[in-house]
Amino acid sequence: MALVALMCVALVFAMAGFCSYWSLQPVLQQAWQMNNVTAGWLSGAFFGGYVLTVPFLTAITDRVDARSVFICGAALSAAGLAGLAFMASGFWSALPWRVIAGAGMAGCYMPGLKVLTDRLPGTVPRARAVAFYTACFSAGTAASYALAGCALEWFGWRGAFLFAAAGPALAGIALAVLVSPGEPEAAAEVRSHVLDFRPVLRSRKTMSFIVAYAGHGAELFAMRSWVVPFLVFCFGSGAEFTLNATLLAALTSLVAVASSIGGAELALRVGSVRLISWVMLTTFALGAVVGFSSLLPFVVVAALCLVYSAAMQADSAVLTAGAVNTAPAGHRGATLAVHSMLGFSGSLFAPPLVGAVLDLAAPLGGTVAWGLAFVTIGSMGLMGFLAFVVLRRRVACQ
Repeated sequence: MALVALMCVALVFAMAGFCSYWSLQPVLQQAWQMNNVTAGWLSGAFFGGYVLTVPFLTAITDRVDARSVFICGAALSAAGLAGLAFMASGFWSALPWRVIAGAGMAGCYMPGLKVLTDRLPGTVPRARAVAFYTACFSAGTAASYALAGCALEWFGWRGAFLFAAAGPALAGIALAVLVSPGEPEAAAEVRSHVLDFRPVLRSRKTMSFIVAYAGHGAELFAMRSWVVPFLVFCFGSGAEFTLNATLLAALTSLVAVASSIGGAELALRVGSVRLISWVMLTTFALGAVVGFSSLLPFVVVAALCLVYSAAMQADSAVLTAGAVNTAPAGHRGATLAVHSMLGFSGSLFAPPLVGAVLDLAAPLGGTVAWGLAFVTIGSMGLMGFLAFVVLRRRVACQ
């Protein structure tokens, strides 16, 4: 349990800058004169860096200690955030640093999970460790939202990025000092090159969890990319309202921690497939309700956002644990690489897609535009669910 606790804390620190751009987006969008589509592309650029590097950075953990990869990823993430603080002055100057920060996150998140799974024996201990670790992704998201919002008030947006850069730097130092080196699991078959994902792609059971996670990831990060501007629209404008919106966004991520752990425990009782089906259908409906709620009292909008966020995270750990526990022997790192690559690929395109919906629907009024935007967000998870159902039926027919 000491290792699980350490890796959870390290992940939270590594994610200190994860939501910085999203928290600062209302300020940066005005300062850098970006429309919604441009702001969405800058949001998605982080996931572009993630997706470009995660196949190698995660798959290589089948051959080298994942601890070393995490340390390198943390250093890269800190460099990306420092670059945003010192070098960014608009879309094009910020773009490469967003990509670098995303690449750094690719070296931390799934390799950090691999640090755990390589050192924990047994399916149930791994499933519970995965639940706690993936739940801490939401805890890190919440902390990052709040940190950036408060740092904006204290230091301005450049200081907020620089302040966040200290988090991944401390996470890398902690792993270097406190986690002993280890060896990855031996493969059951001869490995070819490090990016050979064929054993994973041939496992339809594994891929069913991965494609569902892709829809889940697109929905989750589209929502997290736009929840602060949505709350600012509902709540008002100005620095005070932006701070309150970021703190509320942090709370929506914090409730997801308990939801993720609770969903994993419930799945042990009712079954993973049943829980995933319940959650993904429910979140589609909730997304539509949240989007068209902007005319309701703000306390109601806030409550709906909290419920939506909690529901969306209820299957996160279950999807990841399903992929880990069905991974071909010796290919757990490759499985997590495919899991992350597909899971975050949708996140690259989801924020600008929502931004495009907002811009195109703007003549219909803000309420309708945000309603259609959240319907689009919910549809991403629904598409993941449909792909999950198709692949599970093919597994049953084998």
